[in-house]
Amino acid sequence: MTNSEHDDASDLQSVLGSNGAFAPSWLRDKSVIPVPAGAQLDAALARRIAAGCHAVGAPYVLATKLAHGPGALVGTTSRLSTDATGTDIHPPFMLRTPDLQGAVFFPQSGYALIAGTAAFMAAAVAEGPDTARARFGRYARALSDRHPALSVVAAEYEPQHRAWSHLDDIDPASAAARQVALLDAFTDGTCGAPDFAHGWWEARRASQASGERVQGALGDFFDQVFMILEDYSVDPEFAEPGDLDDAGLEAAVRTAWNAFRQQ
Repeated sequence: MTNSEHDDASDLQSVLGSNGAFAPSWLRDKSVIPVPAGAQLDAALARRIAAGCHAVGAPYVLATKLAHGPGALVGTTSRLSTDATGTDIHPPFMLRTPDLQGAVFFPQSGYALIAGTAAFMAAAVAEGPDTARARFGRYARALSDRHPALSVVAAEYEPQHRAWSHLDDIDPASAAARQVALLDAFTDGTCGAPDFAHGWWEARRASQASGERVQGALGDFFDQVFMILEDYSVDPEFAEPGDLDDAGLEAAVRTAWNAFRQQ
């Protein structure tokens, strides 16, 4: 890790507005996710920073110590290794990639805001935006007595999608709904095994990318289908001993689907 000073902090004005929050102009085409943080930059937050930097090819991060209060003067900006583990960083602080694809705003003890492009956020918040927001909401409620400000942050960054637990709850326009439609088509014989496999994987990726959350018994069932597909090869030439063929996949999925609907 290096700690050489970086004199040009003008890019900070592009990221941080005069009100002490992310500048709306910089946030265009970017998302913001709150995450738990301690009294200083901890290992969990450092791992998120490193993952985001690696995803966008950032060779280092720019770290600026902020003064307390909106519009207050900032301190010296330094270059840090993308692996910020063990760095003595206390809030208020701003870290960002040199090309400004990603930033971490650490305003006070208890939480940090991670913001950036889709590529940066997919790595820094690998669990998905809504999952991270939901977890932060639970974290804020658990610590509401000691840190009431966390509840304000959680309310500002609530999950954008509901957590679906029942088939009837699923948004018909969602990728999860496409997965259900594929199940119906596959088990009634109007969709072949290869098309089902390709369609399910595509819809699953789209569901995760959109931050959709499926939980409870429905989530367990979706995980079961995922595991069944792990034992199936669309191309028979790449099938391994013990893998399911088309008929075996249909039988396994049909059994799981019928068992779930009978619950």
